[in-house]
Amino acid sequence: MNVAELTQQVEAAFSEVPRPARFTDRKHCCECAEHDETLGAFEPETIGLEQLGKPGWDPICFVLPAGFLYYFPAMVRLVLDPAGADDYLEQFLFHMTYEGEESRYFRHFSKPQRQAALAVLRHLGAHKAARIEEWNLAADLDAALALWSKLAGAA
Repeated sequence: MNVAELTQQVEAAFSEVPRPARFTDRKHCCECAEHDETLGAFEPETIGLEQLGKPGWDPICFVLPAGFLYYFPAMVRLVLDPAGADDYLEQFLFHMTYEGEESRYFRHFSKPQRQAALAVLRHLGAHKAARIEEWNLAADLDAALALWSKLAGAA
């Protein structure tokens, strides 16, 4: 599957995800409020590495499940973007394995969404293998593939 077909699969699987009224528990702390403001200022088509690509200041780490689903196509766009020089690869794999099967996000994915997520991970393994090896991310990818293979079959 090429990037265009994969992107189309992801967009179709997530096309009916509504924009949440709130993206984080903004009352929790100033950081959550700032992340909520950032996420609220963009759409999945317009948010970029400037907003999501800083591991030390990543709004996706604080997002509520509805926001994770809403911005998942953007995360995929960033990890597949050849112009991004793989800048989002490590963060994407982190988000795809965070909390494992107990993730507060993954249980909200529908079966088609889980299958699309698994297709993205398989694509990364096939097309970004050199970068994954160079950055010592093979174990992260393997963990993500194992998790999402199980999740894709379970919905």
